[in-house]
Amino acid sequence: MGIIAFYEGNNATQNIVQTVEDTPGQDFRPIHNDEIRSLKLYGVRAGAEIRLFDDPNGAMTDDFCIINVKRAVPEYVVDTFERSYEDDTVIVTFIRNNGLDGKVSRIRIN
Repeated sequence: MGIIAFYEGNNATQNIVQTVEDTPGQDFRPIHNDEIRSLKLYGVRAGAEIRLFDDPNGAMTDDFCIINVKRAVPEYVVDTFERSYEDDTVIVTFIRNNGLDGKVSRIRIN
C-alpha cells in the first residue's frame, strides 16, 4: 500500500497537512482547507490517479490538477500543482484558472 503525504509548502516542505493511503475510490475534502501546496508519493502504485481541485465539490470549472502515476518508486515529490509535465514516474496535468497551490479544497484518488 502506497502513501500520499500532502504538504503545506511547495517542494514537500513545511508541515504535513494530511497523509492518506493510495486506496482507489477516495473522494474527500482535506482536513485543512486551502493549505496544500505539494505532495510526496511513497511507493504509490502505478496507475494511481490523484486529482486535486480548487472547487470544494470537485467541479472542473476552477483550477484542478491530475497526477497519473506511471510507476511506483520509493519516494517522489510533486513540488507544485501549477505546472504540467511528464517524466519517468508521473504525468502531471494542470488546468489553470487563478492558481491551485494553497487552495486545494477537494481530493479524489483512483
